[in-house]
Amino acid sequence: MNRNDVAKFAKVSPSTVTRALNDHRSIPAATRDRLKKIAAKFDYVPSHLGRSHYQKKSFRLGVVIPYDYEKKAHPLPSEYFSKLLFGILHEAAKAKYTINLIADNNLSAEELARAVLSHSVDGLIMFIRKTGDSRYAYLHKNKIPFILVHDYVPGKPYLHVDCDPQSGMEEAFKYLVSRNIKDAGYLTGGNDYMNSLDRTKIFRQLAEKYDITISSIIDGDFSRKSGLLAAKEFLKKKLPRVIMCANDRMAFGLIEGLRQSDIKVPADVGAIGFDNQDAANIAAFNLSTIENPFFEAGELAAKKLIEAIDGEKPKSALLASKFILRESL
Repeated sequence: MNRNDVAKFAKVSPSTVTRALNDHRSIPAATRDRLKKIAAKFDYVPSHLGRSHYQKKSFRLGVVIPYDYEKKAHPLPSEYFSKLLFGILHEAAKAKYTINLIADNNLSAEELARAVLSHSVDGLIMFIRKTGDSRYAYLHKNKIPFILVHDYVPGKPYLHVDCDPQSGMEEAFKYLVSRNIKDAGYLTGGNDYMNSLDRTKIFRQLAEKYDITISSIIDGDFSRKSGLLAAKEFLKKKLPRVIMCANDRMAFGLIEGLRQSDIKVPADVGAIGFDNQDAANIAAFNLSTIENPFFEAGELAAKKLIEAIDGEKPKSALLASKFILRESL
């Protein structure tokens, strides 16, 4: 009788058996008692190696946040991080874990790995990065538990949680068709991030599928300022009936720039964002957008990382997006 046999009999995961028999605090007392009785019934005794492994755990998750020391800032909006962090904290607390924030000012792969190997944390949650981050390969090669949030590397087995833009963007296109809108423009997040590249690709595919003419595609960088500048670029050409943006912040800047040129939203041109930030619902914008479930992504990232830390083999996951219709269309 081995651990897997006990797990199968008890209808729990093997890692739950190990944690229960080592009195891990994330397992309820009643469950620990039940599993101990089953193990005793079948004369199963966990190995010293298994006990040693769990005794060395810190029960802390490292949350790696991009940070620019010189600018005293991180490149992504605070609402993005706060909602993700709340999701991570919620799931971590359920498993009796805490989190450590790690400011990433271009830390080396070795420095990140050292945080785990020194038992400061048991694994790493890494937020969106520019494409080509070579540290992932090092962490994977050295069996460092980590998970990517809103990022992935095509063709690589790195564990990740992301938002699937397809469902929400397709709902938006169906709405455009229902309104007999025939042309659309797009404001990208640039070419440095996988989620920007994916959203641009899906926009092109859906425009072709629903026979909507693409009037122009302008590159931004996910910032509000780039949305403001993009408004001037769109105004140099014939304005489309609607402009879709790769995130809400750019949409806010776009609307501001259009209004500065006396272009009315939505009377003259409609606007659609992506993320569904809280500000999208205020009267100044009433922004139609694609909802990106940040809190749920944080929850799922923590859950899957803890599973990986416990020796399980969790699979990557995509969370569905959905279209939110407001007055900007």
